[in-house]
Parts: sequence; C-alpha cells; structure tokens
Amino acid sequence: MKLRTKILWISCLAVLAATLISGGMILGMTAENLKNEAVLKAYQDFYELTGQMNNGLTNINQSEMIQTWLEYFFKTNVNTDNQRGDYTICFYRKDQKSDGSHYKEIYNHTSLSAEELYHLEYKFYSDGFGKSEMQYAGHSYIVFCYDKVPDIFVYRIQDMNSVLGRIRQLGIYIAAITALVITFTILILYFLLKRVLLPLQELNETTKCLAEGDYHQRVIVRSKDEIGQLEESFNKMAEAVENSTQELAESERRKTLFMGNLTHELKTPMTAISGYAQTLLNVKLDREDEEEALHYIYEECGRLERLSKKMMKLLELDQDTSLNLTDIPVCRLFEAAERSCEAILKEKDVRLEILENGEHFLMDMDLMTDVMINLIDNSVKASEKGGRIMLRAYDRCIEVQDFGRGIPEEEKEKIMEPFYMIDKSRSRKSGGAGLGLALTAVILKQHNISLKIESQVGEGTRMILQFV
Repeated sequence: MKLRTKILWISCLAVLAATLISGGMILGMTAENLKNEAVLKAYQDFYELTGQMNNGLTNINQSEMIQTWLEYFFKTNVNTDNQRGDYTICFYRKDQKSDGSHYKEIYNHTSLSAEELYHLEYKFYSDGFGKSEMQYAGHSYIVFCYDKVPDIFVYRIQDMNSVLGRIRQLGIYIAAITALVITFTILILYFLLKRVLLPLQELNETTKCLAEGDYHQRVIVRSKDEIGQLEESFNKMAEAVENSTQELAESERRKTLFMGNLTHELKTPMTAISGYAQTLLNVKLDREDEEEALHYIYEECGRLERLSKKMMKLLELDQDTSLNLTDIPVCRLFEAAERSCEAILKEKDVRLEILENGEHFLMDMDLMTDVMINLIDNSVKASEKGGRIMLRAYDRCIEVQDFGRGIPEEEKEKIMEPFYMIDKSRSRKSGGAGLGLALTAVILKQHNISLKIESQVGEGTRMILQFV
C-alpha cells in the first residue's frame, strides 16, 4: 500500500471516529434535553390542571356533586381532539369491595382501565405527584399520576413517540453530515496529500535514476520545511556521490595512464640494455665500441634507478602521511637546492640568482629541497645555454623564474600529471621521465602549499609557491 493511501485511510478513520464520537455525544445530549423538555412541559400542564381542580373542589362536599363537577371540569378544560396522543384521565373510587376497589370513569378517552394505570410502578413526590413509564401498542409513554385528593385519581399520559421521532430525525441529519464530512475530507486530503507528497514521489524517482547510474539527476527544492530540507540533503548527497564517482573514474583513468606510461618508460631503457647486452655476448667488439656499449648500459641503469626512486617517493607521499614540519630559514633551503643542482647548472652554463630577506617557513626540509631541485631542473631544461634562473623569497611566497621556452596555455594543467612531458624527445635525452612535477605536486599538497604557474611561450615561466 502506498504511503499516500495509508495516510488517507488513517486520516479518514480518525475524522470518522471523531465525527461519530462528537455526533453521538450531541445526539445523546439533545435527545436527553428533548425528553426532559417534553416531560417538563407535560408535568407543568398536569400541575396547573390539578391545581385548578383542587381549587374547584374546595367548596364541594357531596360525592354526587363531586363526580358531576369533575365531569364538567375535565370536559371544559381538556382538549378532546388531541393529535399528539397526550391524554388526561380521571377516575373516582366509588366503593371498596373485598375483591378490590370499584372505580368509576369520570373522564377517559383511552382504552386503559383504572387497574392498569393504578398498578404501574410510580416514583412519587412529596406533593402527591408520581411518574412512571409505559409501553403500549408499540408506543412509549410517560405517565403522571395525582392522588392527593381522596378517592380521586388523575392521570396524564404523554406520548413520547413524537420526541423519539425528532431524535431519529436528528440522528439521520447527523449521519448525513458525517457522510458529507468524510466525503469532503477524503477529497481534500487526496488533493492535499497528492500535492504535499509530490516531492517525495519525485525524490523516489530520482533515487531510482541514481541507483541506475544517472548521477546528474537532482530534485527541485520547493519549500523550506522538513521535506525541503530532505530535498536539499538529497541533492548534496547526490552531488557527493557524483563527485566521488567522477573522482574514482578519474583515478582509475590516471592509474591506467600511469601504468601505461610507466610500462613505456621502463620498456625503452630495458630494450636498450637488453640489446647492448646481447651485442656484447654475441659480437666481438673492439675496445672502444665495447666501452661505449657498457657506458650506455650504465647510463640506462642509472636512469632506471632514478625512475624507481621517484616512483617509490611518489607512492609513499600519496598515502596522505602526516609530515613533521619545522620552521626552516629559506636561505638554508636555497643553499641545499643550489648545491644539488650545481652540476646541471654548470653543464648548461646557467646562472642561478638568489634573492631572500631572512624569510622562514614551516616545512619538511628534505621534501622541500626535492621540490626546489625539480623546479630548478625543469627551468634549466627550458633555458638556453648561458641563460639565468631567479630564485626569490618574499612575503609568504617562493618563486622560481626562468627566461626560456615557456609553457603553452593548454599544457599548464597537464604538466603536473605523472609521465607528462611537453617535449618528450628532449626530456628523454636529458634523462627525464615526467615524474618531477608530479612528485612536486604531491609534496606541496602535503604542505598545504598552492602552486601558481605564470608562463608565456618564448618569454619564460614563473613557478610561484604560496604558503598558508
């Protein structure tokens, strides 16, 4: 069963129960009031009638005169054409025999006898009035009696069917109103729930799309209530899932590319080493060619060693290991980088100019030295013979600037990827494998340092390290 149907049924049952309870209470109280009102009216009329009768009997002593007067009194004071079924009856006890009393009917428009009325169970009051209930010929009656005057019995019979009919009619009205209330409740709830639960239905459909792999789906946030908050949370979750999926896909792509490039980088020196080794084993060479082959094997083995070290360093740093950072003067960092790069600077006759004013930053000395070496090495490769490289520190920045070939705009985002090289032939000739800047990016990330690249083709490149 759908949620909307469940809520609709529960709400209708709750409204029905509330309506029935309130309707039943209203009907019960109204019925009691109608009955009490009819009984009170009949009692008041009966009380006034008996009062008039008592006043008229005050000056009459003879029994024959009493009977005659009573007949006259009831004929002139009681409506004989009673359409409501309300009757007044008067009996006079003429004599009392051993087998019972003998009553004379003074006034009686019913088929009831004195004995039948006399033997009803009455609840008497102190002023001679009594009340009882009676069922006769399918009708319900209230019977009042008055016996305070000796030998005179006066009864008032009140038919309650008219009152019960009004109560039944009221019950029918309440039932009809209840049916209308339930009908309107169902209609209103149906359209309200359809509107209110529409976001949940859309959320359900969008969830199915996400489960099927369509991570671009989002729901429209229409309100700021709990459902709106749920929609916002769902959109955030969907965005996080999409980003995570994209990151996983990108990571998988990078891993595949990484392994392909690694295989290619390893294959080139291994092929050369294998070829020269087979030549040395199978061909008789003179001393000069043999030394040249051995020298080439040595250089390629060195290249493999450097490649493996950078690979191990890259994999080690990529595990999000925490670093122990210390406050290091920039002059020490620059001196260590200059010593390490002295050979390549002399080889290409490139001048390194250092500018610093006593700055110091939190860093890992060894790792940041690797960063500076990689940046200086790339600048040397990009510079012409006899060029210069500037190494500067200012504010919260370290800058490495060369005046060489520069980096094309479309290459700036790619140079930090492993094995990516702008000029692959020249880089391989200089012993590069495209891992230097990738290693630099990982080290800078560990230090929470941002790298900004400014470059113009033919004018040079500025690599700016921004410390937090």
